[in-house]
Amino acid sequence: MFKWYETADILLEHGERFCLVTISEVEGSTPRDTGTVMLVTKGMQYGTIGGGNLEHAAVQAAMNLLQSPAAQSQTLDYILGPDVEQCCGGRVKLHFKKTNKRADLPKANLVKELPLYLFGAGHVGLALATALTPLPFDVLCYDTRPEKINGNVLAYSEPEFTILSAPKNTIFLVMTHDHNLDYELVNAVFKRDDFAFLGLIGSKTKRARFLSRLRKDGFTDAQLARLTCPIGLDGIQGKEPEIIAASVAAQLLQLRTGNGD
Repeated sequence: MFKWYETADILLEHGERFCLVTISEVEGSTPRDTGTVMLVTKGMQYGTIGGGNLEHAAVQAAMNLLQSPAAQSQTLDYILGPDVEQCCGGRVKLHFKKTNKRADLPKANLVKELPLYLFGAGHVGLALATALTPLPFDVLCYDTRPEKINGNVLAYSEPEFTILSAPKNTIFLVMTHDHNLDYELVNAVFKRDDFAFLGLIGSKTKRARFLSRLRKDGFTDAQLARLTCPIGLDGIQGKEPEIIAASVAAQLLQLRTGNGD
């Protein structure tokens, strides 16, 4: 996900003048929503307002504004069909503002990132962490193996403590190298009732075995119904790490927008 305010900070640090292009109003079917931001310098474009002829026209307008010695801002209104030959059928109003000062920037409309704890930095775990990085999730990746620990993977030794220290509404994904460790983590998650999602990698057989053990440990069927195993969207075939990662990422996006089970 494009974090325009971070890019703006970098450009400002380098003394670069740029034009902030913001979708200020939309009607009907449009490629992006109100609040979407794109940055344009004399030679580069950062982010997107939806592509196509609309974006091409917007980039040209931004560059023209940057070259103008007097004008500092402008608003342009595009009816997508007749104005830029896009068949979306809607209307987009764009606000252009050029700046080289941090004080000129509007307050960032930050997208809330859901906390996500990913346990297991194996092939699938790393592929999933990569897939989730540009999406609206605040990902922390954990592993117990010393050779896996680096700047992007955190070490932990006590599964229950790590789980219980997570914030409310955390997404937990369990995919370690050890089924017993997987069980410890899942068991610890079920000891709290304020998590957003619990996903366990594995087969239906693994799910059945875990559920049997969890019932013996005193968890109810109502609690256990919240375990998602196998993880990923139904109908997506393939066991390659990248395919699994794409499937799980799509499932979590459905969860985030309230369209999941």
